[in-house]
Amino acid sequence: MKRPLGSWLVLSGPNKDGSRHIGIRVLPDAARQLEKRGYIVANKMYERSVDRGLMSNIRIGDVFDVRFDGDKGWWAWRGGVRLGRLTCSLSNFEAKEWREAMPRIDEGTLQVIRLVVDAGGIVVNAGGIVRPLGDAIPPVKKAVPDAQEHVPTLRGVVGTAGDVRVAKETVDGSPRAGRQPAPLPRSRRSIWERLTRQ
Repeated sequence: MKRPLGSWLVLSGPNKDGSRHIGIRVLPDAARQLEKRGYIVANKMYERSVDRGLMSNIRIGDVFDVRFDGDKGWWAWRGGVRLGRLTCSLSNFEAKEWREAMPRIDEGTLQVIRLVVDAGGIVVNAGGIVRPLGDAIPPVKKAVPDAQEHVPTLRGVVGTAGDVRVAKETVDGSPRAGRQPAPLPRSRRSIWERLTRQ
């Protein structure tokens, strides 16, 4: 008997094929906090590696084993059954000029916080938080840390001579529980009206 999907936030979609991502949103600040703890956020598994028949009964909150295959892939397992290969590769764990290396976990657990659901409402893929073996697994509603959202914006100043100076700045959003960004208030005037009128 199939378990109900539950009521979760739609993260993206519907896509061209009718699929959508549902689950718990991980804001960039929350992802950084998880990486500092030595955890990895795996968005999903490689589609070609997934047995869709096995995925259909996976739900948010499920926990699976994760093991490195000794070559180049990390696989999610349910008991002795291989579910799919996670979308991280060896290059993710090497530092680059533009990013730090992700923590490498050769044996661990995957707590599902995101599902990919097809147009018919069947689960076809999953992703979540990978933790080292032995680390405590919190309840799914507390799995993603609170995060601060920063909203890039422009500030325009109109001088007395009619000159306009525009500068980029970052405005703090409200702290959220990693699920949904704070909504921005709608402006009643366009950016051009705000820059050119006093």
